[in-house]
Amino acid sequence: MSSTPYVRRTGLRALATAAAALFLAAAAPAAATAATPHATAMRDGGAITCQEVDADLPGVFGRECNGQYGPTSDFTITDASSGDSFRCRSGWSEGNLWVRGNDCVPSN
Repeated sequence: MSSTPYVRRTGLRALATAAAALFLAAAAPAAATAATPHATAMRDGGAITCQEVDADLPGVFGRECNGQYGPTSDFTITDASSGDSFRCRSGWSEGNLWVRGNDCVPSN
């Protein structure tokens, strides 16, 4: 008779541990996605103006820009001094520091 309470406690601990493990396994991917939304979703559209633009098509690199942080798609990079614009299919923006555009073509 003394083994029954021990077995019952051990079984309840195992069930609680399994439930906690299942909860953490289900919550971890959602938490990782919520922590880094800019890494999973690209922003569409928009125009980014930079003080200095280097175009080595199909790539374009701009410095001192007005862009947001993270991946972008279907956007325009404009050189503030010359007015040259480039339409890019995808890229990455580091806020006001720099932007890199891929698969770009001149738009003017």
